[in-house]
Amino acid sequence: MNHTLSLESRLVEWSDRHAMLMLLAIGGLWFEVPPELLAAMAAASFLGLIRQFHREWTPGPAFGAANAVTLARLAGTFFLLLFPIGNGWYLAALALIILCADGVDGWLARRRGLSSAFGERFDNEVDAFFFLSLCVLVHKRADLGAWVLFPGALRYLFVLYIRVAGPPRRVAAGNRFTRSVSLIAIIVFILCLLPIDLYRAGTAATATAALCASFLYSLVQLYRPRLPE
Repeated sequence: MNHTLSLESRLVEWSDRHAMLMLLAIGGLWFEVPPELLAAMAAASFLGLIRQFHREWTPGPAFGAANAVTLARLAGTFFLLLFPIGNGWYLAALALIILCADGVDGWLARRRGLSSAFGERFDNEVDAFFFLSLCVLVHKRADLGAWVLFPGALRYLFVLYIRVAGPPRRVAAGNRFTRSVSLIAIIVFILCLLPIDLYRAGTAATATAALCASFLYSLVQLYRPRLPE
């Protein structure tokens, strides 16, 4: 049990450092720094995650098929960011494939008994980086302002808020509202990559507002006072 708590604690510490690094990179993008810097910082951070938790990846010593799928999604995200396909339809199709693969790693982990704290953290952080990369692509290709990078920063701001505010009063629990909002926001930003007029600014702004409401709801749930027994 102590080993599990130690692992969780170290994963949280890594996540805090990763969030600060990603926010620094997003700040650079705001001032038109090339996205290659974001990719380099993210690659170094994820490599550090995999190396730091060597042989703690799964209940056994192996990296595991589920983590391999997550790693493949990360590689696909780097490809999207560094080698953006000129055809918006193909670009959106590849992003959709990466999104659909998100359910495969969790299914494999449960089916093969490979679920682990590392795998869950790795999956969540790759999800966040994938969405951030979509925000960068929309910013560059759809000619939207730098404000469109903000929704990609929300996850990292959320992590650092918890770091500053202290341990939550309640255990975080996933709910249909936050999961649905996150999925819809990702789909909206993928659609913004298509070479058709979809009122990108309005739809992206609406998705951003919904994400803000989702994160605010999560914070309220985490920090609302406990009722007396």
